[in-house]
Amino acid sequence: MSGRPIFILWLLLLSTAAGWSQWNVVTQQGRRYVPIEDVAAFYKMSRPVAEGRSFSLTGPGKSLRGGVGSREIYINNVKHVLCFPVESVNGRTLLSAMDVTKIIEPVLRPGKIQNAAMVQTVILDAGHGGHDGGARGALGNEKNYTLDVVMRAKQLLEASGFKVRLTRSTDVFIPLEQRAAIANRYPNGIFVSVHFNKGKGGAGTGIETYCLAPRGVPSMDAESVSYSDLRPYPGHANDAANVALATACHSSMLKRLRVFDRGIKRARFVVIRDIRIPGVLLEGGFVDHPNDARQIASVDYRQRMALAILDGVNAYRRAVNGQPAYTPATVIASAADAGAQPPLDRPLIPSAVNRPAPPLVINGMQINPSASP
Repeated sequence: MSGRPIFILWLLLLSTAAGWSQWNVVTQQGRRYVPIEDVAAFYKMSRPVAEGRSFSLTGPGKSLRGGVGSREIYINNVKHVLCFPVESVNGRTLLSAMDVTKIIEPVLRPGKIQNAAMVQTVILDAGHGGHDGGARGALGNEKNYTLDVVMRAKQLLEASGFKVRLTRSTDVFIPLEQRAAIANRYPNGIFVSVHFNKGKGGAGTGIETYCLAPRGVPSMDAESVSYSDLRPYPGHANDAANVALATACHSSMLKRLRVFDRGIKRARFVVIRDIRIPGVLLEGGFVDHPNDARQIASVDYRQRMALAILDGVNAYRRAVNGQPAYTPATVIASAADAGAQPPLDRPLIPSAVNRPAPPLVINGMQINPSASP
């Protein structure tokens, strides 16, 4: 990890889960981690099975597997790109607190997401348009493919009883900020932006899904936090719902399209950054990859992608609606308020592997984390 300043992240409060005692919170290089044994215990999964640097956890209807040093983790066989790499300290495997609170929790327990609104409207966003053709391939342009998928998804969603609004319905350029403004007109809506990819030299293949990077998390493939990553945006109010929606849509695309899984990732694209409702951005394949391009150019593939959007929206609605009030998982980590942000001209704190992590104080209650992992 670089010597650049590190931002301490979010918080889960005390859990009322039966039989649960505490998390063993460890601070390392200014970031908080928890052992995978604690994750397994809290989510009622088996004790971790380790093989070299890899590990796996299983439980009724759920699974989790990953590896030390990697940012890739598979939750229920769907790839997620973590906020921070898995660490190993003193022989124990650790996950960052941010990843437990912002990825694992909403994926494994979407029904407990706080204030998830009943989905009434789906805002479909066909990427690019007009003079902005998007990614160009030998068989077609992104702007035309995205509009075709959106119009197909609109028909399917409306037939299923959803209200649907489009950011564009013709080959016209719509600024990104205007697309977000359209979405914000519908407080009981969700936002799905449709795109296709282009790589370098035609080597890229497969699908990927983006949701907003939480505050204090590197965007895209960056390895360390920059000052701009600390800025709050409207979309951060729906961090948990964003991940749940991304998981539902991405899982549905994998089932319908049967293509390579590039994972669920984090970014700060304007259209998912500036919206006040849950939103995702879908990348349906590479227009410059020989196999991907042939599929994307086919009506059958685009129809299946539209069906995957319908499936994803329905899966998200079933997962988050009609559930009890949210009870956060447990104590993890926080410094989300502006007053708690560290100075950026020096490292936050040195590595604390071999000394106790500082106590957390929440609502006047001191929670003492473990002195070692």
